[in-house]
Amino acid sequence: MNGRFLSQATTGTQRYALELTTRLAARHGDRVVVHVPKGTRVPGPIAAVARVRESRASGQVFEQLVLPWLARRDLLLSLGGPAPVLARRQVATLHDVSVFRHPETYSRGFRTWYRAMYRVLARRAMRVLTVSGFSAGELQAVLGLDRGRVCVVPDGSDHVDRFTPTRPDLGGVEAHLDDGAPWVLCVGTFARHKNLVSALDALETAGIRSVVVGATGGNRVFADVGAGRWSCATFAGRLSDDELAWLYGSATALVFPSLYEGFGIPVVEAQRLGCPVVALRAGPMAEVAGDGAVLCDPGEPEQVVEAVREIAANPSRRSALVEAGRRNAARYTWDASADLLDTALAEAGWPPLTTT
Repeated sequence: MNGRFLSQATTGTQRYALELTTRLAARHGDRVVVHVPKGTRVPGPIAAVARVRESRASGQVFEQLVLPWLARRDLLLSLGGPAPVLARRQVATLHDVSVFRHPETYSRGFRTWYRAMYRVLARRAMRVLTVSGFSAGELQAVLGLDRGRVCVVPDGSDHVDRFTPTRPDLGGVEAHLDDGAPWVLCVGTFARHKNLVSALDALETAGIRSVVVGATGGNRVFADVGAGRWSCATFAGRLSDDELAWLYGSATALVFPSLYEGFGIPVVEAQRLGCPVVALRAGPMAEVAGDGAVLCDPGEPEQVVEAVREIAANPSRRSALVEAGRRNAARYTWDASADLLDTALAEAGWPPLTTT
């Protein structure tokens, strides 16, 4: 297994890789060998049962040069997005094709490398994993992947059951979140296809407070997007899982304005924790959110505001959304996804058949 993701900060991609790696190791024990870059801390549940091999290399050198050599006699599994283009026998994960659909989001160097890598992986990988039916269709349309080589292994939602809601320190702002006025949670970055700027503008105009988790950056980043114009927004940066769980459980709604996702894990996290969801009718949202969210038309930010106001003013509507959301999120469990992963690996010839 490609364990480079264990050396990175946790986003939805790393969450996906961590949860599935943990279950794969628990099911198959020392048949699983996790190769990690130099200095990587491996979580106990993985280290206790799988074989861990720490390289003297790190970064791209580890992933693109060292790892293919180390795994040359085995099937290599990459769950964290990037994968080595030189590996001969591998199962790779392509969460989405945003570098093709939304190139304006990325630097020229980044999108050139990722486009080249994805094209090679689409041609050479024995199986390609992705996280939704929508994303599988995108891989077919953009990369010409044969649908028979694509396996949909979605995100789960039940990792949030381990969280202990803990009130975050937001510099005093959190004291105003209990005054009865509606406020929303946004989880995302200022990547252009995440559409966060448009949503915050609409919420600001309506006077609705927001807490934004994940939108980090230096002064230059915030200056570029004009973050100073949002007096109703609090930028919390990265929070712990427990702090995020408290926000999910306390917010009027999660506003998820992304125009393009492979899956959108904050949606099912919110639903499982009883937070109503307002998202856009774009990408995989109808598939992932089911009937447990209010879906608004892209390009109509006033619909987002109206949905938040209705949820705040109508307790029965809120309760119905919460119930539908919990029911929808229950469809997505990591054990069920691990079952699908096992099937994909078996189709690629792992674990090998043994005789006694």
